[in-house]
Amino acid sequence: MKQGLNSFSYSIILSNTIGKNTGVNTAFVESNINYNAHDVLGEESHSHFTEFLVGSKNIECKKGYAVALASNCPVFKLHFSLLGSYSHQTNNNLVVTIPEGFCNLFFMPLQPSKDIFTGKRTRTLEVFFTQSFLERILGEQRTANLLDITTAIDAETPFVFFKESKQIPLKLSNQIKEILNCAYTGSLKKSYIESRITILLLDFLMDTTKLEVADTVMPEADYAAIVKVEEYCRLNLKQKLTISALSQIAGFNTTKLKRDFKKIYKTTIFKHITQLRMENAKQLILEKGYSIAEVSYEVGYSNPQHFTTAFKKTMGYLPSQLIK
Repeated sequence: MKQGLNSFSYSIILSNTIGKNTGVNTAFVESNINYNAHDVLGEESHSHFTEFLVGSKNIECKKGYAVALASNCPVFKLHFSLLGSYSHQTNNNLVVTIPEGFCNLFFMPLQPSKDIFTGKRTRTLEVFFTQSFLERILGEQRTANLLDITTAIDAETPFVFFKESKQIPLKLSNQIKEILNCAYTGSLKKSYIESRITILLLDFLMDTTKLEVADTVMPEADYAAIVKVEEYCRLNLKQKLTISALSQIAGFNTTKLKRDFKKIYKTTIFKHITQLRMENAKQLILEKGYSIAEVSYEVGYSNPQHFTTAFKKTMGYLPSQLIK
């Protein structure tokens, strides 16, 4: 995602961090911008993940201040106006206003667009994500709005989910506060934000588009329980994670837990946990320089050799190859 502001030139190459397998060098990256110009004051932050980017603005600007947006890969943009109002304008002259306290979801192909701020004080939360991330999150669930966007994606034209922006539900407002006030750092922050963004997107679609659940798809409450289990696993990789303990968190028996988890995440619970542990281990080695012994302990392995074997089987290379 390339963002060019009137008084400050700043670029984020979205394809480098979203939807691209970058091999052993993939990392959780954070960046911040401070503005101190005649037409804009404040700060902006970004957190880059493999399939999405989280951005927040807290600025004061002149009325009509515009941010040009251009992407080198098609993305969705989920926007929450927390303070102040703004309008999103596409290159085909589609203009959608998002008042303070409202939200909307856009599909942004390669064509440029721009955000125009209409208030002096502005605070926003934005999530840019790929189509593959959306499909992975939703699984078999669907909405009429999501089916409608297929035509726009195929035609590579801009698309807005709601002609009139939706008010931010209280549940989502609380989740946004948790994301913005996250006190974690490093790999723990990465795991936390990944899980919270997943839940935020699911709840946004369920609360604003009245997600239709087919007869063959699990009830919404069961789906939320599985997401809760997955979040718990992400935040407790150092601990011993058992099916019986996770079933208590979900609130149903082990057979149903294993069946429903595989239905959503397309893999078994233990394979998913192993994948999470290896990805977290990779982050700790690359970001903090952990040794094999240290990182194996941090992701729940008491035996470094067992960890090394699991890492090689999961990632396709030895963890020692990450150590410079």
